[in-house]
Amino acid sequence: MSNYCPVIGLEIHCQLATKTKMFCGCEIEVNTSPNKHVCPVCLGMPGAMPVPNKKAVEYAIRLGLALNCEIDLNAMWTRKNYFYPDLPKV
Repeated sequence: MSNYCPVIGLEIHCQLATKTKMFCGCEIEVNTSPNKHVCPVCLGMPGAMPVPNKKAVEYAIRLGLALNCEIDLNAMWTRKNYFYPDLPKV
């Protein structure tokens, strides 16, 4: 067993004070009707490529530094596709 080193990964979600969503330019508005601010990127439509929100990335780095975290200089994004039976795209 000494040849193995346990690696524990954490996925942390937080809400940053940005005016737009993380991967598109749609405005964030709380307490509004569902699907009011959506676009092809939000919906994960074919050919619609997400672009990270520069301000959100900046806020995330600032938060990491404030929490004394180590910030990796190289980041990799993988677009995940999930199927939700109650939300199929037509």
